[in-house]
Amino acid sequence: MTETKSLIWDETFPSLLLKGNGTAAFLHGQTTADIFAQQQLEGVFLSCWLSTKGSLKALLEIRISKNMAEIVIIAGEINSIIEGFESVIFPADKVKLEVLKPIRRIQKINNYQSWKELNSSWIRNSELIESEISKYTKATKEELQIWKTRQGIPAFDREMNGETNPYELGLGDIIKLDKGCYLGQEAIARFYRSKSVKYQLRYWEAFGEADNLDIGKNFFNTIKDNELRKKVGVITSSMKINDNFLCGLALIKNNFINKDICFSEKEESIIFKKPISFVQAF
Repeated sequence: MTETKSLIWDETFPSLLLKGNGTAAFLHGQTTADIFAQQQLEGVFLSCWLSTKGSLKALLEIRISKNMAEIVIIAGEINSIIEGFESVIFPADKVKLEVLKPIRRIQKINNYQSWKELNSSWIRNSELIESEISKYTKATKEELQIWKTRQGIPAFDREMNGETNPYELGLGDIIKLDKGCYLGQEAIARFYRSKSVKYQLRYWEAFGEADNLDIGKNFFNTIKDNELRKKVGVITSSMKINDNFLCGLALIKNNFINKDICFSEKEESIIFKKPISFVQAF
């Protein structure tokens, strides 16, 4: 990062609009946020959209006002959200769904604070001109990818694989347990009561060959020669930093989470640690 200018996350995301008298009530029943409480605050906030079994389907940033909610899809598939919302919208809900133009979003970033704690801005045509962000330096594609990886921001079809839940991905802090009924609530309540998850997301680093540390490859607790060798977890994201240094994200089995080192299929040592934004739920 530069000494004179702060880096910013500058990216365009798909967005949706809900409008109508029933907007707040509909979103309250579909997401993990306490929509009515957030409506009083009049700011942008994060929320999860879940499946009925509690797996994370989308990570959303929402701004709600009277009879209206703008939704930016930080991670997830827009057509899946549209289909999911429209399948449960009925005339009595008094709400309509529209697809908006993609929204440009900026946020100052660093490597010591969670991205969830930093303010973001949505830029529309006349809201913010280029001269007003000239004091910042836009992170390059590689810088942004490394930062997102260290933060542990889940990606669709990687960390968000249709099975992982918000607690496994370190997003338990954006679930409001006392808000009442919402999609996936029963499953989330079971996870919370049992105080147990199968996996936890971890950031990893290693020196090795890219082919040995690709997405879908497994990590192990010992080298091959040890008869007690067990699978520790699986790589969900991987990127090459230089000739033989790589980093990424992996889902690590909960009973191995307190270990700092594991091994690749080709016996390379893997160091892993908690991502910057990961919140331990239990």
